[in-house]
Amino acid sequence: MYLCLIPALTFLVVFSYYPFFSAFYHSLFKWDGVNSTFVGFKNFIDLVSDERLGPSTKNIFILTSAGVFFALTLPLIAAVFIHNLKSEKMSTVYRFLFTMPLVIPWVVTVLVWQFLYDPLDGPINRFLIAVGYPEFVRAWLADPDIAIFAIALIGGGGTGVGFPFVAGLNLLVYLSGLNNISSEVKEAAILEGATSWQMFRNIELPLIKTQIRINLVMTIITQLQTFHTIILLTRGGPGYSTMVPGMAMFQDAFEFSRMGYASAIGVVLFVIMLVITLIANNRLRTSTDFDPN
Repeated sequence: MYLCLIPALTFLVVFSYYPFFSAFYHSLFKWDGVNSTFVGFKNFIDLVSDERLGPSTKNIFILTSAGVFFALTLPLIAAVFIHNLKSEKMSTVYRFLFTMPLVIPWVVTVLVWQFLYDPLDGPINRFLIAVGYPEFVRAWLADPDIAIFAIALIGGGGTGVGFPFVAGLNLLVYLSGLNNISSEVKEAAILEGATSWQMFRNIELPLIKTQIRINLVMTIITQLQTFHTIILLTRGGPGYSTMVPGMAMFQDAFEFSRMGYASAIGVVLFVIMLVITLIANNRLRTSTDFDPN
């Protein structure tokens, strides 16, 4: 029986544990991928004076905040709507429609948004001109004042979010929690005269705190390490207005051949994600208390 676990353990060690320890080891070196010189914690010290640190910190905060908002609110509203549908057929239809974007490659979604933001032929600017507001026309991805907010509108810059900004995976997580709530609990609340809002606030919401925690942690981890959208749309520009740590790590590793410095950025990101995950797990403990009155 234990022999059956060897393939899974091998993949876990090779693709999960080894990369982290390798990154930490190489973060102590000036390493270009071939040659290495031990420098201790110099790479981490240099991070403090990196001119990209300030813009990256601000931008990742904006993108993570937007991503958390989109992941925790809109999928929850959609999940509650689907869960409370009386028709099983319509419930299936809506689940299909909301999760269909999951099978669409994320690069397609990003390229669609690139077309929408096009300063010359983009539908957004054309619509603004058509309704009589040409003063609001912008080069959305080329204006350093608004470029990061334009990216934040794409679900925070992460992947898997499509119109109307309901991430299919988050929706399914919420639905699994709502479907596991005992029908006896709901029936008791109805007999006590609970309204739909009271049912949601005092019963459904407390009983899906585990699902909220899962979505929160997954979203934060995804947003902190993401640069997929940015590398396709802006590459961190104009200037450093859309620079994020993941993009900086990519540039140092594959454009500047500073693998050791890039490893240091990766280690710092890992520590930040670990701390946030521990805090989220501690704060959002599952609660089964409810008050239908």
